[in-house]
This record gives sequence, C-alpha cells and structure tokens, in this order.
Amino acid sequence: MNIFTYKANVLVSLLFLSMTHFGISQNETPTNCGQITSPQTLTFYNSIKSQLATYEQDFSNYKMKKGPVPANIINAVPIKAHIIRNSDGSGGLSTGSLNHAIDNLNLSFENAYLEFFLCDGIDYIDSDVFSDFRSGDEDALKETNYVPGVINIYFVDNLTNASEDAICGYSDNTGRNDVVVMKTDCAINGSSLAHEMGHFFSLLHTHGPSNNTLTTELVNGSNCDTDGDGICDTPADPRLTASNVDSSCNYIGDAVDANGDAFMPDTNNIMSYSRKNCRTVFSNQQSARMYAYYMAVKNYLACPSFNANIAVNESETCEASLTVNFESLSENATNWQWDIDADGVIDYTTQNPTHTYETGIYDVILTVTNDSKSITRQFINYIKVGSEIEPLFEDFEDFEMTGKHGWSAIDTSGKGYNWLASKGLIHSKGTGPKQKSGSVSNTYIFAEASGVEAGAVAEFISPCFYVEFENSELEFGYHMFGKRIGELHIDLKTEDGYINDIIPALVGGQQQNQDDDFLTTSVNLSAYTGQNVKIRFRAVRGSGWDGDIAIDNISVNIIYTAITDDLYTVYPNPAKDNIIYIKNKDPKNISTFSVMNLMGQEFLRGTITNRPIDVSSLSSGTYLLTISDGKSRILKKIIK
Repeated sequence: MNIFTYKANVLVSLLFLSMTHFGISQNETPTNCGQITSPQTLTFYNSIKSQLATYEQDFSNYKMKKGPVPANIINAVPIKAHIIRNSDGSGGLSTGSLNHAIDNLNLSFENAYLEFFLCDGIDYIDSDVFSDFRSGDEDALKETNYVPGVINIYFVDNLTNASEDAICGYSDNTGRNDVVVMKTDCAINGSSLAHEMGHFFSLLHTHGPSNNTLTTELVNGSNCDTDGDGICDTPADPRLTASNVDSSCNYIGDAVDANGDAFMPDTNNIMSYSRKNCRTVFSNQQSARMYAYYMAVKNYLACPSFNANIAVNESETCEASLTVNFESLSENATNWQWDIDADGVIDYTTQNPTHTYETGIYDVILTVTNDSKSITRQFINYIKVGSEIEPLFEDFEDFEMTGKHGWSAIDTSGKGYNWLASKGLIHSKGTGPKQKSGSVSNTYIFAEASGVEAGAVAEFISPCFYVEFENSELEFGYHMFGKRIGELHIDLKTEDGYINDIIPALVGGQQQNQDDDFLTTSVNLSAYTGQNVKIRFRAVRGSGWDGDIAIDNISVNIIYTAITDDLYTVYPNPAKDNIIYIKNKDPKNISTFSVMNLMGQEFLRGTITNRPIDVSSLSSGTYLLTISDGKSRILKKIIK
C-alpha cells in the first residue's frame, strides 16, 4: 500500500513553531503547527494494530513484573547525528548541547524500554545550501549523508516548511526512511526532540491527526481507542496552545466536546501542543505504543560498528530438540551476556555460546559491552523447536502478529520488506485487497510494498506439520492486485532442506480489481507422506508501492477416497518415444493431470484427452502422475 501519497516535500510531517531560547516565558508565542497525518498513514497504523496490541500486552506484563522477563531490559536504539553548519563551519549544534539533548531524550523514553545512543560519532555538514533547510530537502541530503539502519537526525539552525513558515522539526518513518529533522534551538528546549521521536515511533498528537478541527474524542473516554490519538490514558485534547495554558501549566480554556462536556486535557504530555516547558511526560500507554512499534516495525535498527545483533546456525526445527550455535556480530564488544530463553537469568558470558533447546518457542536477549557502553537487544520468538502433528489449518482470525503461533516472518534481504497482519481494513487505492472474502473484519497476511527497494525478499514460514495421508494437498488463498506486483514463490522444507518453487511462481497482478475475491491454488503433498514439512511463502517486491501481496486461509486438505484405477489406463509405462497416453474410460468425467518429480516439483499439467502427452522435456527417471476429477484423485508412478 502507498503509506504516503504525497511527494517528498509533503511526505514529511510538518510540526510546530518553537521559541528560539531554552527558557520558555509566560508570553510564549502560540505554536504554528503544520503537522499532516495522511489517511494512508492512519490506515497503516490501524493495519498493524493487532500486532502492536500483542507487544503492548508484553509491555504491561513487564511493568507489573508478570512473566519471566525482567523489567530492566532496555532496547538500545542507535542514532546518527548530522549537524548542519554554514559553509565556513560556523553555527550548528554544539557537542555539549547534543549530548544534553540525548540525555533528556533518554529520560523521556526510559519508561518505554528504549535508550538512544550516538552511533559512530557526529557527521558535520558544512553547506550554505542546507543551513537554511526546507522540508523536502532531506532527499537530496540523504544521497551523501545517510546511514541505513539507524535513526538519522539532522540538526539545522533554520528550518521551514513548504510555505516558508518556521517549524521545529518533523520525522519520516515510512519503510526504512529513518529520518528526524530538528531545528537547533528546538532540540535543546527539553521537549521538542522527544516530541518528534514520539512521532517517529507512531504517536499522534494528543489532539488527534488534524490541527484544523476540534477533536472528535469525547471527554468521557467512550471512543478513546478510535478517535483523537487512539490512546485511552491521554485525556481528550481540544488542541493546547500558549493561549489556553498558563505559565503554571494550568489549562484555562473553555472548549467543550460534542456532548457539551468541558475538556480536561493533560498539559504535561509531550505529544500535546502545550507550552514547551510544561511538556515533561509520555503516558504509560503512549510508552507501551512506542515500545510495541519498535518491536513490530523498527527492531532492525542497529549501529554498524557496535550492536547486539546475532547469528545462528539454525533457529527452527521440526525435531523435538535443537542445538543452536550463537554468534555475536558486534566486532567491538568486549563482554557478552546471553539470556538464551528470556527467563531473566544470564546463561552464558562467552562471545559465541552453544545451547540445546527442547520443544518450545523462545525469546533471546543479548547484552554487549565495549569500553564505554552496554547495549541490549531482545529477539522475540527467535528459536522455534518442535512439530505440529495435526493437519495445518490457519485462517489468521486469532493472529495478533506474524511472528506468533509458530509462524515466522523474515525480512530476508534486510531492506524493510516484511509480512504483516491486517484486519481487513481498506487499503490504499491501487493495491492490496479491499476486504477478505466475505467480510472486511477478518484477518489476512500481506507483504507491505511501500518504502522498500525493488527486488527485496520477505519470507513467511509455517510451523512444522505432518503429512499423514498420501492424498494430501496444501491449499491457500492469494490476492495480488496492483500495477507493480512482484512475485510470490511457494517453497517446501523437508529434512533435507528447502525445495524452491514447488509450484510455478505467481508473477505480476492476478486480480482485475481491488475488491476481487482471493483466488485459491494448491500444492500436492503426496510425495511427502509420513514426513514433517514446512511451507514457505517467499514474496519478491515489485518495482513500486502498488505491489502488495496477500495470503489467507492456509490448510492441508485430505482426500480420503481415491479414484478407482478402473477408470484410467496409463500406457506405455515406461514412456516410449517421449510419449504416454492416459485413457479415460468415462468421457463425461472431465479430469486433469499433473506430473511431478519425487520432490514434489511440478513439470507438466493439463486436461486429459485422447491426445498423447509429450514428456520429452523430462529427464530420465521416475515421476509422480496425479489424476484428479475435482473431487478425488489417484496417484501413479511413471518412468521416463
């Protein structure tokens, strides 16, 4: 889906004017806000709401000290500071002010289990071209001054929006556009940098997405989860200003909501437009939302030179146990603490430990230390051990997030392309299903194409399932509507590894209209009877944002009654002169055939007629011939 439909100069969120001194007087000039929250942005946030809710529940458990994970696990978030100065090197944010700003930022985010640290020093940009910065110019700036995988903060002395109005800053969190732009004096006023970072981690203003109309959130809180900022422990806000908040941070306005109830907003909330010196706190649910957004969308952030990233020889198995060889990928770390099952106990202090897991799903927490700092990262549902013995069926209706219930969503190429869960909300015009079959409220899984490079790969892998019956097939629904749809590949993992493209890849648009129903297709599993296997959906991103790929209703279907051999004769077998015939003794019974190798890869498919079947394209060997009348089927071996 296209999260932002505007061009670069409108893509970014334009925020408020700020005073240009640290102390805020009682005569503070009202903020002139230009914040724009597009409908596409809200649609995206809503589409991942169920995933966010799962992490928010984890956050709540940590706060109440429920569960095994201790409440002092702080996820380290790297920032790259770009300080823009005049061409002669004058102006710009000082080093001391930068360090003070980061310290203040960490005080504000401590409750969200997030801690920011400076990655690889300061990048000074001496340029008169950029010292008077206008929103939208960051695209040109990023060409030479941008570090992928970290939050890039650009500090500039003069910052304006497209209308040449002075603004304090803005953020762009689309895909992997990890950007915050800050006016220098706003960065040190104690609250504006935290405000912008709140936007980066998905928070809206407490008065809601619009700056021009009174919030629709009611004072009684009855619609707090859908209106205003969508968070229920922030009171309804009529839009605070220096005119309705006095110098003692008291609300002195007289606005009322649609019910006639007087507003009682929180003048201390960082995401409000209250006076800068009044804004000191995030609410508990705001902190939970930011933590959840980091875990669900931004947990790839890592400093190239010092990070808590890990690698393993294997993270999943269908067997009852798994021995995992861990590797810390930070070259500059000097000490390591591994909590390999997230129970709050440090299990290993070596750089690359080995651990054997029993059946279950495990989080992993790693803390690394260098000469001056320790950073921690939490890997959710990282190790999966054990097998599903029941036939696989998943309609995703109780699916809070893609990484739960034994499934794995992997940004394989590391370019921000991944599978997400959606509750059937209407997507952007031009791509993605408008609804799931039969209901807009049901859940499906989709690969989000916005803000990602062409050719990026995302994998969605099932838990293990056992193929008990010979007449088994895996069926799934798919929706691929858009001008620039990429590819959907279906792979199967056996004990010998992955078999790619078990059926021909689905390439390009498959639906004619956005509101078309999901199509269905199937994978013949006859060749894997008696085995534990996994299915992998491998999406390759197309050339543009209008390339969402969705899947749904994944199930293993078992056909218990096979077609009698008396209906069909296959000859000659082995094939002669690259020809075989399939004689259908009941011409009224329209049937189809497919020819696969013993690994299940399909080579030929067609409708049974009196004409011979050309098998010259097949190499010499044994193949599986499946004959189906649409209700049942028979499986035969043939030799070429």
